[in-house]
Amino acid sequence: MKIFNTARMQLAQVDRLVEGGFQVEQGGFGLTGVKLNQNELITKFRDIQICIVEFENITSEVIASGKNLKLIACLRNEPAAGVDIAAATERNIPVLFTPGRNAVAVAEYTLGLMIAVARSIPTTHHLLRYTDELTSVSYSDKAGDRQSVTSEWSMDPSAPFQRFQGDELMGKTVGLVGAGFIGREIAKRVSALGMKVIAYDPYVKVDDLAKLSIRSVELDYLAAQSDFVVMAAKVSKESVGIFSAKQFALMKNTAYFINTARAALVDYDALSQALISKRISGAALDVYPTEPLPGDSVFRSLNNVVLSPHLAGAARQVVEHHSKMVVDDLLELRSGVIPTRIINPAVLDNFMKSGGLK
Repeated sequence: MKIFNTARMQLAQVDRLVEGGFQVEQGGFGLTGVKLNQNELITKFRDIQICIVEFENITSEVIASGKNLKLIACLRNEPAAGVDIAAATERNIPVLFTPGRNAVAVAEYTLGLMIAVARSIPTTHHLLRYTDELTSVSYSDKAGDRQSVTSEWSMDPSAPFQRFQGDELMGKTVGLVGAGFIGREIAKRVSALGMKVIAYDPYVKVDDLAKLSIRSVELDYLAAQSDFVVMAAKVSKESVGIFSAKQFALMKNTAYFINTARAALVDYDALSQALISKRISGAALDVYPTEPLPGDSVFRSLNNVVLSPHLAGAARQVVEHHSKMVVDDLLELRSGVIPTRIINPAVLDNFMKSGGLK
């Protein structure tokens, strides 16, 4: 059975596929760093039974060209971002995916952004590294004999100690909008810092959240009570724009807003107004309505925002995670065992009746 793989894959896991009886050809983004276009994919799909993808776009036309195509595996949390799920389902083709592959990476990055915005780390680094604002300056309390004192920068009101005092995280409340794989990993880490965790997620059982000491609440309550609002939900018809002007108006003026999930979850116009008016204390953003972030974006002019170029999930270990997940699932299917990471499970009966991957 021939696999065409365009995803980044750990070689040891590719070897497992070969040992399991699969013939594997690698190409596209995972091999060259450049995505294959539709015509190139159509050419490849004519002669394969399985495709493994990460960033290539598997359109209905590409799927239709795979006359012998039996299965698609998309190594992402949200396979619909790159695969036409409806077209695959119409052909009774299961689509495997890798939910939670980057949950640890995103959770750690989110924690980093929380600390960064609360303690002005990026701002003070920039001022020291790229400007003379904090170095080519004289302070009245650092004259004479005081110049040799190294235990303090300066206590002058304009000096960093008073100007950039921030907030400890311990004792603060984190409000998670979404408590899936990523939200739960965030909860584990902030709980270890002595933070309280509340969450809004209508799709998760209250008892399951309670096991992680997460209290389930309504969205408006979360907005009003949180010291850090953290977006960790998936984009769906129900979640688009879920955090709107109404919720920003409810937030504490000392609170921070963090988004390492998706921009579509948030009214970014309302967010910018909340930041400009100092309705909230600050924000840390890794995702934007338009990416790359436009040069004229209002967020670039605000001094109470930490900006990051969609890097939360960009950890090297993510490849190890998703490689093992997909190989485990393919080998299980080959032996007749049904894995759980399938985005369109309704096709499984017909798929297995037709022989599955045997």
